[in-house]
Amino acid sequence: MNDSEMRRRELLRQTRRLYDERRDIPAVHPRYGRIYHELYHREEGQKEQTGGSFYLRLVIGILCFICFVYMDQSNAGVAEVNSTSIVNQIGKEFDMDAAVEAWKNL
Repeated sequence: MNDSEMRRRELLRQTRRLYDERRDIPAVHPRYGRIYHELYHREEGQKEQTGGSFYLRLVIGILCFICFVYMDQSNAGVAEVNSTSIVNQIGKEFDMDAAVEAWKNL
């Protein structure tokens, strides 16, 4: 590599650093600077934090559905409950007054 090529590479590196939008925070109100920095300027090795339990709830829901289908197909009952009683409880009207009374009695 000769001097001319090294000089061109150095100028290219400086130009990229000068115009790289990912390095500098744009004009953001000081109150929101930290939030902007956390959202858009994570370190390369930093993994994005995922909060929430969607996948856990999805797996639990799928397992409940599989258990319900098994109970319905094999006419099985667990703790004196079968698939017909589950369907009846789902379709039953909710009595709000009874729930309030039960809550008060706790």
